[in-house]
Amino acid sequence: MTQLRIENNKGELIKEVPIDVGRVLLSQLESHDIEIPNACRTGMCAACMCKIVSGSEHVIKNLRGEPAFPLGEDEVMTCIAGVKETDETIVLQTLYE
Repeated sequence: MTQLRIENNKGELIKEVPIDVGRVLLSQLESHDIEIPNACRTGMCAACMCKIVSGSEHVIKNLRGEPAFPLGEDEVMTCIAGVKETDETIVLQTLYE
């Protein structure tokens, strides 16, 4: 199972959790009691955006739709993104406090 490490905007560990392939990241993080700011849940507002610190090759940025605007290589909207199966740990960092 793919592991996801989520850090705050200072790079400090919030939690490391298993993540299922084929499911949106935001809902999985919420199921592990990890609070990520969010609003639209459709890739329009960027409230849930995180920085990809490592493992970007294993992140599917458009699992449940396309973002409303172009994202940087290291940016992901967790409300529409998922992951591929990997033995590596994917690291995301929140952008907001």
